[in-house]
Amino acid sequence: MNKLKDKTIFLTGACGGLGSALALELCKQQCNVIISDKNPRSLNLMCDKIIEQGGKEPIVFPMDLLGATPNDFIKLAKNIEENIGKLDGLIHTAAEFSGLVEFVNYQPTNWLKEVQINLNSPVFLTQALIPMIKKTKGSIIFTVENMQTVSKAYWGAYGTTKAAIEHFAKTLGQELESAHVNVVTITPPPMKTQLRSKAWPAESGVDLVQPELVVAQYLDIMTNDR
Repeated sequence: MNKLKDKTIFLTGACGGLGSALALELCKQQCNVIISDKNPRSLNLMCDKIIEQGGKEPIVFPMDLLGATPNDFIKLAKNIEENIGKLDGLIHTAAEFSGLVEFVNYQPTNWLKEVQINLNSPVFLTQALIPMIKKTKGSIIFTVENMQTVSKAYWGAYGTTKAAIEHFAKTLGQELESAHVNVVTITPPPMKTQLRSKAWPAESGVDLVQPELVVAQYLDIMTNDR
């Protein structure tokens, strides 16, 4: 029995390395997937790829998290409720990383950009979508990092925001436990993605995991009925 069939899931960062692998597999599992990313053209190409590979056609929702406000997320939630009627899950994979930089040389614009995309936007997007996820007793998944790595020197705003998201997920999970909403963080293994190449540009990638092999962890959470 396919427990994922017809579940409605909102996915951020759907055109990234991990996000695109998740989008493809969720659609192959016949989910109603709302794929979101900042680039409309990339989203349309992703949609075409999903259909070509036999997946269920996703709903495309372009959204730039850098400029998005809490009111934008409230409007999004209303749109989903009025046009789709339910939401079973929210998966956060969108991320911004400017590279390894000594803090004294960190550009303020880069710091603010990373905090907005990696912390503020996922927090307020989650807040707007919680009421619908409560109704389905669904799941919220945050993608985090190995803190032993990103808590070291030069990881700047990226490491700071990932630590903050991990803390936020823990407190939110406690708040939503009585509502039977599953709040989970997933720390993927080192993957072959563009984001990682910014930190280790000379890395060969031979020993890195392909994002497609990480997808199962997310699907397991989404099929976990509470």
